[in-house]
This record gives sequence, structure tokens and C-alpha cells, in this order.
Amino acid sequence: MSAAEMIARLTAATQKLNEAKAKAAAAAQDANEARTLVAGALEGAASKQLVDMVGGVVEHLSHAGQAAASTTQQVQQTIARVQALGN
Repeated sequence: MSAAEMIARLTAATQKLNEAKAKAAAAAQDANEARTLVAGALEGAASKQLVDMVGGVVEHLSHAGQAAASTTQQVQQTIARVQALGN
């Protein structure tokens, strides 16, 4: 595989990771809204466990977005290394 092909594929991967990060952020926001709705529906009830479970979903989605961002940085660094080798 040529350097240009590697860079093209890695650039496409970066775009997909950025999309994943944005989708994870949107999903985390949706899950947070769901947590608010569940908490409001169960206000005064002893079912804090369900609210906490939905909160766990928010946390996992936030971590997914952070992981996508970190991975994007690594892919971009790899692109830079491939470019440097090509020069």
C-alpha cells in the first residue's frame, strides 16, 4: 500500500471517528434527558436505582466520545508519521 493510500484511509478513519464522537455526544444528551424524565416520573419513589442505571448509560456514552477523540488524535499522529516518511 502506498503512503498516499494509507493517508487516504487514515483520513477516512478520522472522519468516521469524528462522526462517532458526535453521535456519542448526541446519544449522551438524549440519555441525560431520559434520566431527567425518569427522575421526574419517580420523584418521591424509592426507585433511585433506575435513575442511576440511566445515569450509567450517560457515563458510558460520554466515555465512548472521549475514547473516539483520543483515538482520532492517535490516527492523526499516524498520518503525520506516514507523511514524514514520504518526504
